[in-house]
Amino acid sequence: MKLRHLIATPLALALATVLLLAGTAALAADAPASAPFTTRTLPRADVIAKHADAASKFVDLDGVKVHYKDEGQGPAILLVHGTFGDLADWDGWVKVLKPAYRVVRLDLPAFGLTGPIASGVYSVERKHVVIDALMDHLGIERFAIAGVSYGGLVAFRYAATRTERVTALILANSAGIQFGQRPAAASAAAAAGSAPPAPVYNITTDPVVRYSDAESFLRFLLNNSPVITPALIERKLAFTNTAGRLEESVLAGRQYERGSPERVLAHVRAPSLVLWGGAGQALSTRTADAFFNALKNAPVKEKILYPEGGHIINLQRPEETARDAKAFLDRNVRP
Repeated sequence: MKLRHLIATPLALALATVLLLAGTAALAADAPASAPFTTRTLPRADVIAKHADAASKFVDLDGVKVHYKDEGQGPAILLVHGTFGDLADWDGWVKVLKPAYRVVRLDLPAFGLTGPIASGVYSVERKHVVIDALMDHLGIERFAIAGVSYGGLVAFRYAATRTERVTALILANSAGIQFGQRPAAASAAAAAGSAPPAPVYNITTDPVVRYSDAESFLRFLLNNSPVITPALIERKLAFTNTAGRLEESVLAGRQYERGSPERVLAHVRAPSLVLWGGAGQALSTRTADAFFNALKNAPVKEKILYPEGGHIINLQRPEETARDAKAFLDRNVRP
C-alpha cells in the first residue's frame, strides 16, 4: 500500500494521518521483505552535527530546543519557513535583508533541527508560543513577520492575534485558505508538459522516504528549478528522516484546525504584502486574490504575482522576492 500524494498543507497532513494510522499494518504486509518499514531513524544529534553551522544557535524555550539564527541590524523581521522547509530556505533573503534589517529565523517544531515538544502538542497556537518565547529571549518586542506556505498560515494567525507586536506581514504562497490542489489537477498539468509530475506518496507521513522521494517532491514544489542541488536534497532528506520526525508530522496534522481564515485575516492591522508564484501547482493564483481581499483592515496592502514562480518562491527566486520584500519593508517599517 502506498499513500497517495496530497499537497503538504495542514489539511493534507490531517488526512494523511488518518490514512497512515489505518494503513500502517497493510504497508508492512505489502512491502517486499527487503524493504525497510521506516527510514526515519537518523539520530537527531548526528543530523545536528552535520547540518548546523557557525551561525546556528540553540535555546531551550519552555522545554523545546529551538534552532534559530539571528543576523543583521535594524528593524527586526522574523522569517517562517513552509512546507518541507527549514530556516536555510531563507538564505537568499537574509543576504538581501541583513544589511538593513535584523533577520531572525527558526526551524519550527517538527521541522529542521528543532527538537520535539514533550507534551506532544504541535498546534499552530503552540508554535505561536514558541515564537513569542524566542522573540522575548532575543529582546525583540516588535517585528515584521514573513511566512511561506505553511509558514504563511503560522504568520498570518500570529499577526492577527499579536497585533501589538507585528509591524508588517508578508505572505508568500500562503496556506490557510485553500485546501490544496487535488492530485488529479497536478497530474493533468504534468501531462500537459506545464509542470513536473506530482509524487505518488505523502512525504510528510510516509514511513519510508528515500533520496528520489525528496528530489521529486522538491521538483514538484519548485517547478524543476536549478536551485535543486544534491546538497539541498540531502538536507531535506536528513531532516525528514530524523528519528521522531514521523510522529511529529502525524501529530501536527491531527491537531490542525482550519477555522475561518478570512475572519482571522480581517484582524490583521499591519501593512501586508502578498507574494505569489503563478505557476505553482500547490495553490491557485485565485487564492492570492482571496488573501488580498481578506486583509481588509490592513492599513496598506500590496500583491505581487510572479507568473513563472513555483510554490516555495523564496527558495526558487530568492533575490527577486527578497528585493520586493525589502522595498515593501522600506516603505512601511523603516522610520
